[in-house]
Amino acid sequence: MGMNALVFNVLKEIGINPDRFSLQWASAAEAPRFVKLITEFTGKIKELGPLGVSEGIAPDELQAKLEKGLAAVSSRKVRMVYGNTAKAIRKEGIFTQKYISGVIEEKLSKAIVGALSADAEEEAKAGPVKQAAQAKESPAAEKASEAEAAAKQKKAVASKKAPPKKASAPKKTAAPKVAASKKKVAAKKKKAAAKK
Repeated sequence: MGMNALVFNVLKEIGINPDRFSLQWASAAEAPRFVKLITEFTGKIKELGPLGVSEGIAPDELQAKLEKGLAAVSSRKVRMVYGNTAKAIRKEGIFTQKYISGVIEEKLSKAIVGALSADAEEEAKAGPVKQAAQAKESPAAEKASEAEAAAKQKKAVASKKAPPKKASAPKKTAAPKVAASKKKVAAKKKKAAAKK
């Protein structure tokens, strides 16, 4: 129920009709309920029409808004606030949809708006700054991989210096017996096939 409320609030913030999303539970023993839920949701989506059309959003703008929404729910701050809120809801022990939606909206609205505005600010700063950051990242990544390789090499040298372990007596295996029995089975199959 909490995830339902989170997605509902994110869709509302990015300007997409939240009725386009529904998360419902039905057990395998509730076939009539499942059919009812799917039928109702399909009817609702048909009424709303294609995504973006009823909202009055152009396809390019819609794609950008969806990417913003995905970035918002993927942001560390939103995930942390959501996790803490979910723990608080479990502690309270009130599991009605109305209560959970209210708590999620109250606790997460700031985090969602902040994540969405942070994305807008990053897009505004993108361009030469983003390209410069990407150029700086590649030498840093190379240095990190070099340091990682050196650490692996030191570990390998250290493991070679360790005293050798005592050799144990070789264990008897059943591999020759298994191979012989497989040959016998194959021969019996050939004889049976030849008789037919």
